[in-house]
Amino acid sequence: MSVESWGQQVETEWRMLKAGSTALDVEKFYRHAVSAHKVGALTPESVATIANQMLISTLDGAPYLGRKLLEQVSAANHPATRLALAISLATGTGGPANPEVAHGMFQQLIGDEQAGGALKALAAAALADSFRLGRGVDQDIDFAKSHYDLAIGLGHIHSALALGLYWEGKWGVAATGDELPDIARAIHFYKRGRDACERCAARLATLESASTAA
Repeated sequence: MSVESWGQQVETEWRMLKAGSTALDVEKFYRHAVSAHKVGALTPESVATIANQMLISTLDGAPYLGRKLLEQVSAANHPATRLALAISLATGTGGPANPEVAHGMFQQLIGDEQAGGALKALAAAALADSFRLGRGVDQDIDFAKSHYDLAIGLGHIHSALALGLYWEGKWGVAATGDELPDIARAIHFYKRGRDACERCAARLATLESASTAA
């Protein structure tokens, strides 16, 4: 099959996957994606996108095959697929969780000169999530706060929501020395995120309305 034909085949099956079509043979799609990558019809970024959709799919066997796809295409060789695999390992989607390995991969991605800002931002946000939740590590609120802030600086604007909620006292825990709630700081972060994050804009409107009413 030609490169163009592989691309068309995968595109057709990709649309079925996104639609959650039970007519899709997920096992065949997995094999087609591997083959298409081998002949150059799929970029690593496209493989990561397909795998991520598989990982969250409700189709039978799709999450497992999403993890397998990332491992099959040598995920460690490209930042996009490496990030997707790290998130899968951190959350336990598509296979057993391995937070320790995942966190090491996130740290490497943040410092990887080959990774673009968007990938670094997602890695920082994912690492912050783990330390906020105590996912495979001891909960560390200061670390989580600093990495959400790092993620915002790298372009992951939705991390502003996490910090806004923190300063509203919604995490249910406070870092040493922080007095919660601190609505002024919450508003600061919601303002940083409002243009790209609908929930930031909504929380900002609610807080500003409450301030005006008071």
